[in-house]
Amino acid sequence: MMIKVGVYNVKRFVKWANIVFWVGLVGLFVLPLYLIDSSGEMDFEQILYVMVSKGDGANYTMFFDYLWFGLPYFIGFGLLFWVGYTLTKKQPKLSFERFGKKIEKVVTFKPTLKKAVLSALAAVLALGSFANYKLNIWGYVSERLNPGSLYETYYVDPNDVSIQFPQEKQNLIYIVLESMNTNFTSIEIDDEIVNLIPNLETLANDNINFSSSYGFGGHVHARGLTWTAASLVGQTSGVPLQIPITSEPTSFGMNGEYLPGLTTLGEILQGNGYSNYFFMGSNADFAGRRQYFETHGNYEIYDLSYMKEIGYIPEDYNVFWGMEDSKMFDYAKDRILEIASNDEPFNITMLTVDSHFMDGYTDASCKTEYSVDYANAFACSDSMVREFVTWIQNQDFYKDTTVILVGDHNSMNNDFMQRTTSDQYAIYNAFLNVNREVDETRIKNRDYTVMDLFPTTLSALGATIEGDVLGLGVNLFSKEETLLERLGTDLLDEELAKKSYYYENHFFKEREPARTGTH
Repeated sequence: MMIKVGVYNVKRFVKWANIVFWVGLVGLFVLPLYLIDSSGEMDFEQILYVMVSKGDGANYTMFFDYLWFGLPYFIGFGLLFWVGYTLTKKQPKLSFERFGKKIEKVVTFKPTLKKAVLSALAAVLALGSFANYKLNIWGYVSERLNPGSLYETYYVDPNDVSIQFPQEKQNLIYIVLESMNTNFTSIEIDDEIVNLIPNLETLANDNINFSSSYGFGGHVHARGLTWTAASLVGQTSGVPLQIPITSEPTSFGMNGEYLPGLTTLGEILQGNGYSNYFFMGSNADFAGRRQYFETHGNYEIYDLSYMKEIGYIPEDYNVFWGMEDSKMFDYAKDRILEIASNDEPFNITMLTVDSHFMDGYTDASCKTEYSVDYANAFACSDSMVREFVTWIQNQDFYKDTTVILVGDHNSMNNDFMQRTTSDQYAIYNAFLNVNREVDETRIKNRDYTVMDLFPTTLSALGATIEGDVLGLGVNLFSKEETLLERLGTDLLDEELAKKSYYYENHFFKEREPARTGTH
């Protein structure tokens, strides 16, 4: 059977395919520019992680910001294409004089398949080189092809050491604060140096604040820990997120699993009689968070989907990333009272979202004191978190509860971060009502990462850890040096970036039943 395809239809298809190809290429050219402009330095594995994990529940504001940022580039390239089209179709004449003689020349350009293919290949190579220059893609590939021995040397499997809990177990309320930097105590807004987080600073100074300086401070970034999902894994398991270069399917929530061979805080607490809960105002399916917490400690998830399901908010409700923090805190208060009335220890983990970049969300209950939206969002979050912590402290269960507040990563709004008076960024933390003796000499001037919060959290609950090391993390209450203190920033980042056979063979594969109870 012969299928006749008109010449017109073929030309039309080629024309539109050509347009789609070049528009897509321009879009890919603009992407690294946008990421660097908006977020400053960004690990390539963060971009790769988004590609291989579930994207349900994402906030698409960034997509529109990207289109707005790229508009001048699309217009500029569009003009170039228009000039090229004019040269091929109109064949304009150029007139000029040479040695007193007038010369007219017709400008012609005859497109051929060979020229089109060569042009496309040249454009792809140029784009690849540019993206590599901006995002260090080849550096990432090279690191992943270069095996390291960090885990074989330093990793401590929680199942291989004794973790002893006190007879009377301490409850845990663990609040992860989106993009919360200590630098926001001194930042230039409206031509003044202001403190956007006075309440959080007071909470930290009045309690325990692990700091990389002698004053109020926090921890620093490390490779594979610089975005929310990676930070959540790091602070609950003591390892970063690695995205292996492999033909094997990875497990970041796509198949119902998430690092199935990893033993985490949730499993250790569950094995010691705790019930685990996770509260967030966004969709837990985004970036595989539901799979991580459900499969590592059997957390009950209270997210945007759940709130709609029970009628707490309407089905079509959508504020910022889904539901604002004020509603999450209000619901959590009622649910926490119910949980606390049960005769068993609990771990309540919460994730705020109002201070997410680019510009955050300022709750209607807060004043807008500044002309910068993001500044108002942080100031508002500071007030709401302080109010929520005060509520916790006024409850009967507080005497048996440790409260930990910790930022997940540096803010990714590069322009906003450059307003701070210090270029040494530190990520927030405060430990309240810890169930142990504290050596004040081990609190300040510490170099550590989010991975060290894993054993430190258990220690804050009164647990005794054999060797004071879990995963790659070190108990900050102990006398042990952290991996960052031992290796330094450059060497630690270099080792974390390398391919790890241990990581791939142990964490991506199902483990034997973990001995996570007291032993």
